[in-house]
Amino acid sequence: MNKLIKVLAFCAILSVLGGCTKNFEKYNTDPYAIKSSDPSILIPTMIESLMYVQQNDSQMIDQMVGSLGGYFTLSNRWGGQNFDTFNASDAWNNIPYETMFLDIYANYFEIEKFTGASGHYYAMANILRAAAMMRVADMYGPIPYSKVTDGQMYVAYDKNEDVYKSIIEDLKNAASVLAGYSSAYPDKKPIAAQDPVFAGDYAKWAKLANSYIMRAAVRSGDAEAFKSAYESPFGFINVNADNAMMDPRTQPNPYQLSSASWGDLRSGSSIVDYMNGYNDPRRPAYFTKSTGEKYIGMRSGKGSFEKSAVQGYSMCAFSATDKLPVFVAAESQFLIAEAILNGWISGSAKDFYERGIKLSMEQWGVAGGYSAYVADDSSVPASYENDPIGRFPNYTRNTKVTIAWSDGATKEQKLEKVITQKWIANYPMGIEAWTEYRRTGYPELAPVIDNLSNGVITNNARGLRRLRYSYKEHTLNKDNYAAAVSLLGGKDDESVDLFWAKKN
Repeated sequence: MNKLIKVLAFCAILSVLGGCTKNFEKYNTDPYAIKSSDPSILIPTMIESLMYVQQNDSQMIDQMVGSLGGYFTLSNRWGGQNFDTFNASDAWNNIPYETMFLDIYANYFEIEKFTGASGHYYAMANILRAAAMMRVADMYGPIPYSKVTDGQMYVAYDKNEDVYKSIIEDLKNAASVLAGYSSAYPDKKPIAAQDPVFAGDYAKWAKLANSYIMRAAVRSGDAEAFKSAYESPFGFINVNADNAMMDPRTQPNPYQLSSASWGDLRSGSSIVDYMNGYNDPRRPAYFTKSTGEKYIGMRSGKGSFEKSAVQGYSMCAFSATDKLPVFVAAESQFLIAEAILNGWISGSAKDFYERGIKLSMEQWGVAGGYSAYVADDSSVPASYENDPIGRFPNYTRNTKVTIAWSDGATKEQKLEKVITQKWIANYPMGIEAWTEYRRTGYPELAPVIDNLSNGVITNNARGLRRLRYSYKEHTLNKDNYAAAVSLLGGKDDESVDLFWAKKN
């Protein structure tokens, strides 16, 4: 569905604000069956909000905001107002919020009406709503969630903690419906042609829902929710065959397009430095080589430069047809390892840590390097030194985190290993990387070079902590916006830590 259709659909919904009803006709039919007209044409736009492949949406959301996670550097300055220099314009800051609300709710309400708020289509809509809104909440903090009903968009915000609780509950319920449908009708795939992730396999969507619960539970500190998803009979994404991968289909891979065609994106110095220091065998799958046949990342956050002067750095190694990850089995293993470190479940954190690395290497086709890699107890992340292209200053990295597991290490040292390897394995999911960096303080990202926040961000190393709200909320949702700012402690700016963030 293109942008014009999405906007028209959203306008149609807004035109009937307050005119919808919660009292739908009751049906004595198959509880999984569609109740009215087929909503499957609305689902693809919702699915794409999990990892954008449309080139403009990908660039403005997953790439620009995602660059804060250390995977990429923006090699274009677009007039000098950028996320990586902490001075993004109001218009750019608005895009993630408005685009994702539009893509979800312009379709969600229609599916709710068509289905009578039940059945497999509605369960799919709830998984997609929950997963997308978790991304929005991770960028902004408190958001409207539980009170967004029947097209009523300008409503009270939920506390960030409560958003997570609602998301977990919605995912749990949706997983049960989809797993039930898959069990009852194993040969049916109602959205097969419209589903660029699992080709309509509802059993895998149920596993994805549980995987999202595990992610949300670790982030929010919900041990019971994690354990419930981990032990669920519906399973979670635990093998690479179940990986949630977004197929760009007729569109080119947006990272390849931004890098190779537009020259707007380069590999970030932080991930290249880490992987260079570790001699990581996944580098050829992640990056192209640069000057001197080496992998050279570009440092982030320079206020001004000519685009033509920074084209020599390594780029994303994606081809135009490569799929993009939404959730991969390696992440599940690292989440389990962290849950064991927290004492939530029993088991060997070491075993799951190493299995996460192995699954990632298998995913990227370099499993032959696994044994030597996990045994390496001496290599550490490299510093950024003597840039051969000569554009950016050195950065001496402080961390000495190694790869090999050590039972004698402290819990914090073990956590750094887990998060570091999860960060490498989750490439190129930049928003997720930025979120985990804020939550744990890992990995050690090179700070931006130029902080143009006018004093809002006082610590370059900690960086941007959230995005400020859409400027439209100030006027169209004025009272509720003011209450949301109070939930943030009285400031709507990029320095405010969210509830799960590491505070030092």
